Amino acid sequence: MKYILPVILASLLVTLTIRAHDESTAATTVRCPVVLAAFPTKPEQFQSDVRPFVQRIIARYGEEEWNTIVLVHELHRHLGTFSVLGAKMGLRARELLGASLDDLSVESHAGLKPPMSCFNDGLQVATGASLGRGRISVANTTTPSPEAIFIFNNKRLRLRVKPAVFQRLQDSMRKISGGMNSTEARRASIEAWAELDRREIFEETTDAKP
Repeated sequence: MKYILPVILASLLVTLTIRAHDESTAATTVRCPVVLAAFPTKPEQFQSDVRPFVQRIIARYGEEEWNTIVLVHELHRHLGTFSVLGAKMGLRARELLGASLDDLSVESHAGLKPPMSCFNDGLQVATGASLGRGRISVANTTTPSPEAIFIFNNKRLRLRVKPAVFQRLQDSMRKISGGMNSTEARRASIEAWAELDRREIFEETTDAKP
């Protein structure tokens, strides 16, 4: 018995420490509205094709991702698969580095030519590393790719969309007829939003070298 009690106490201490860390991290990563009273989270507040996915996406990925990608779409002016990927990547980087909004510096490798460059809008909204704040740069490259380097507290993290995931999305996008606001394009973006788990779709490399 005298050996069991210390083990129980040690286990309880670890549990409380982890819980306190999780709560602290959650508190620093919540996006607070600036001019909105609250972010829209009710299905009836959205377009008819988005409405069926609202509760499902929030339940699976949380309100932080939901709020972020809603803002991305409004900024980007259409439902875009690459901007969704950028947002999910930016959120994942914050999680892995323990960073809040506006803490990260970002180097994007998505280039400046659409559709790949649409990635950059997602990165900016998800991290707060906007052009206006001077916290994001786009690498000068002739071969853009869906990846970025994130810097926080002297730590470097490189995230890249897994090749198989990216290939599947590209194959799907090639089948879309009509413009970026077509029904098919909107459906493809909503499906990416709903089905791509940010914890599973990226290659994650820490201490990445430039």
